[in-house]
Amino acid sequence: MQRGQLSGMHELAAKRASAFLEALQEEWQTEEIPSLSISDREPAVELSRVKIADPMDLTDSEVEELTSAFNSRFGMVAFECERVASDGGLHPLARIGERLREHIPARWAVDNRSDGPDGTTKIHDLGTPQDSRSLTSLGMAAHQDGWLSLRGVLSVTGLWADSAPLHAASTYGQNIVRLALELRGRDEEAFHSLFVDDAVTIRRTKDDTVVATSPVLYTKNGWTYSFFREPNDEYEVGSRSQHPAASRAIDFLIAHSHFGAHGSAFTKLDRAGRGLIFNNRHCIHGRTAFTDDQKSGKKRIIASKWWICDPEYRSLVWD
Repeated sequence: MQRGQLSGMHELAAKRASAFLEALQEEWQTEEIPSLSISDREPAVELSRVKIADPMDLTDSEVEELTSAFNSRFGMVAFECERVASDGGLHPLARIGERLREHIPARWAVDNRSDGPDGTTKIHDLGTPQDSRSLTSLGMAAHQDGWLSLRGVLSVTGLWADSAPLHAASTYGQNIVRLALELRGRDEEAFHSLFVDDAVTIRRTKDDTVVATSPVLYTKNGWTYSFFREPNDEYEVGSRSQHPAASRAIDFLIAHSHFGAHGSAFTKLDRAGRGLIFNNRHCIHGRTAFTDDQKSGKKRIIASKWWICDPEYRSLVWD
């Protein structure tokens, strides 16, 4: 790539960065965009759980606590419910999403063809090899839900433990947007590179196929989005951009995306009624391995639900 092309690309990226920050200010209703301020001596944080008495009938104070935690630096809120049974209809997780729709970008619930009668999709170890590690007991690298087929669509993810395994996994996450804002304070050129069209490339290791090439940060229909995942034995993550700042940026994000990484957070869905709701537009999430015990009936069964904020996808049915 010629010098003039690089210069033009940098100018375009800087303009996109400026538009992204303006949209973020509007979204966060703030005049100043904060950074994450990561310290290399700061360990990963276990999320405090919001206590909920009855998820089928949230109080105003519970809604306020959930909203505040969702909008915090981690973009994730862990919770624990005293009542864990539904009323025979909608699952408590789906009910929580309904109650929060005016407070977080969970405007419309996504209909999934795998949803059961309670309106949620169940995630558990099927005990046989699967294309998706979500249906095994193996650990999963941090990613965004819908990253292959519905990139930039699913805005909020909810997870709830219907039952817990013998040894629970740690579900961990990183707020890519706030992480990028920390990078902005350290290396503005690298921050700007996150907005170029080929900022990040994801390649499947088994056949060396490129499955995604994308900006890491972008705006769509007035909303701010990120796109990233943690590399593992399944996928390589890097940059195809000719701009050296892009490699610095991707290396920075990778270094802070694994379980236990500085600036990250985690929780355990180790009891029925414990759950996690997070901003899927800004955050990646993964989990460590877990162990079921069929004899005692201690099996990890997670109810999952997704929501969108963009009316363009209001009628979406996810398969």
